Amino acid sequence: MKFLTILLATLLLNAPAWACAGCRVVSEDLEASTVMAGFAFSWGVVAMLVFLFALCSGLGWFVMKTIKAVDARHGSAG
Repeated sequence: MKFLTILLATLLLNAPAWACAGCRVVSEDLEASTVMAGFAFSWGVVAMLVFLFALCSGLGWFVMKTIKAVDARHGSAG
């Protein structure tokens, strides 16, 4: 019987721990912090996309430069 009582108390007291971070925090500026977190997340995604675009562009530029150098060295057949 003690085990069931402790289990029930544990389940009832841990219910807030199952909620998301926004639901657990009780504050007046919850809306502002949630908006700022979304804003930061959006800019983080944009920054990663810029990095990916720069990486692919640099790789494409290197491949084109290498192809042109090989063609110039061996004489192009075109």
